[in-house]
Order: sequence, then structure tokens, then C-alpha cells
Amino acid sequence: MPPTTLTDRRNAGTPQRTYFLDDNRLQWQDEGCETTGSLPLDRVRQVRLAVEMAGRESQVVCRVSAEDGTELAFGSMRWAGVGQWEANARDFRDFLGELHRDLAEQAGPVRYIEGSSMAFLAIMAGLGGLLALVGAGFFAKLFLIDENAIGLVMIPAIALGLWLMRLFWPRPPKAYDPGRYIDTKMDESSDQADESGAAVAENEGSVTSR
Repeated sequence: MPPTTLTDRRNAGTPQRTYFLDDNRLQWQDEGCETTGSLPLDRVRQVRLAVEMAGRESQVVCRVSAEDGTELAFGSMRWAGVGQWEANARDFRDFLGELHRDLAEQAGPVRYIEGSSMAFLAIMAGLGGLLALVGAGFFAKLFLIDENAIGLVMIPAIALGLWLMRLFWPRPPKAYDPGRYIDTKMDESSDQADESGAAVAENEGSVTSR
């Protein structure tokens, strides 16, 4: 039986990479490169799932971390150009299921969590707070002090900043049951090849943006 594969590209600064599972290893090969890299599955200590942006869409991204700090990331959409992303949900779900099944056979402890890292959430919440603060400053100066009605245009910026703060307020990740992916089989008759990352997030149930 041929190994399950997934072709992915995270952004403009990374090459297109093909991942495959074989001989209890997570292996990969960059486009145009004959050599491959590999990560023994018995060295994997964490699998993190999170919803991330892909242009105007959303996608589920899986980050696999080893005991030595090595991290591999692949998602349900792949970068195809400036502002362009290709749906990759079907292959992603197949690969995710195979990865969880293979990891279940390893002796080493693996932490399965969902949600973005605390550092990412803190940065995004900070940006939201900065936007709200700057908007409030301009609103106060233009509308309250100078009595200039143009200051009212700052209200959406303040609202957006507060919304970002609320959305990305740092929260610890939560554990998920890997059995959900081990037991789930791909329904070829109902899934569409162009399923978006947001739809995958909905289907996966508890994967959240935080």
C-alpha cells in the first residue's frame, strides 16, 4: 500500500513540500530537491491544531513538535501566490487521520492540544489594544477637543480594536481526544475537493481559533 501523502506550502518564504508517512516516520521532500527529511514518530511530543488565516479564508493548521524542538506545520489550504490559496482539505484530513493512527502506535507520550500559541494570541490582542488606543486618542482630539465631526470616523477603528482584543485574548490551549481522528474515515461521497479550511474547522468540531 503506497504511503499517504500531503503536498503543502505555508507561505511565500517556504518551498512547496510533500509529506508522507512511512516506516514509523513523518518524512518530507521539498519541491525540486532529491533529498528528504524525516522525523521518527516516537520523538513526537505534541500535536497542535488551530484555525489560522489563509488570505480571506480560514484553514486548519497542524503543528507537529518533537522533543528536540523541531516543528513541522501543514494545513488544509496551501499558498499559491500573493493573496491566493488552494483548498487542500481532502488530502489534509486523510493525512491527519493517518498521522493520528500512527502516533497511537508509539510508546512515547504525545500531547494533543488545540488553539493558537500564547505568544501569538498576546501579539494579536496587543495589536487590537493598540488600534483601539490610537483610535480613541484621535477621537478625543478631533471630536471632543476640536469639535470636528470627522473624529467620528475613528469609532469603527476603536470597535475593531476592541473586537480583536476580545477575539485573541490569551487563553491556554485545551486538550482534544485523538481518537476522533483515528476513528473518523473520509466520506468520499459527501466531501468535495474544494472544501475550504473553514468548513474543515466546522467538521472537526472542537478546533478553535484560540
